[in-house]
Amino acid sequence: MKIIGKFIGAAALLTVATVAQAQKDCLLEGTVQKGGSADGEQVAVKFHSMDKYDENANCRTRRGEKMEFKLPADPRLKEAPAGSEVRYRYRTDGKGNAEAELISIGT
Repeated sequence: MKIIGKFIGAAALLTVATVAQAQKDCLLEGTVQKGGSADGEQVAVKFHSMDKYDENANCRTRRGEKMEFKLPADPRLKEAPAGSEVRYRYRTDGKGNAEAELISIGT
């Protein structure tokens, strides 16, 4: 009976550790795209690569998995010419809340 209790306790600890590691911390790289509309110029970013933000980061995704998030408002993005390379830090917490931060813009 004690063996079962220890096994259940170990399984609970493993589950907590897995949930804590479910957080994503990724570096997304993309290209600025601009287009006109009746409301004015639309700015978008087409992402072409994703990697770990740093050596210890967790950034796992499945091929074809869709990641949707709203880019934070940043005047640097509006001022960047079309075709500029951008880098974002993309993070999620254990609850699935996503956050993106503009790291750099280059041409």
